[in-house]
Amino acid sequence: MARLDKQQRKKLLREAKLKAMEDAAEALPLSNTQFKALFDMLDERLPIDGCDHTRRLTIAHIRSAGLPETETLEWLAENGGYCDCEVLANSEEAWEACKQYNTTT
Repeated sequence: MARLDKQQRKKLLREAKLKAMEDAAEALPLSNTQFKALFDMLDERLPIDGCDHTRRLTIAHIRSAGLPETETLEWLAENGGYCDCEVLANSEEAWEACKQYNTTT
């Protein structure tokens, strides 16, 4: 088998990265609008309430908005969101990385 040249390898790498981002976006349990509302709420409430090392605020928001709780909490945990402040820091960063590929609004 012939070795790929540098441009061909770069193209294949770009295509693989794009596919990975599309797959990650497809796995998002919420729309971009729903994620934004969650992160905005945490951004507003955490300075007031502080983080008690639980996802108390996150769960309350998910329930009040009628969002899919199990799927959302699993996705947040898979992306470093084990408490409210980590949801805001880590999970929001993961969402930001793939939100442009999320086709649900």
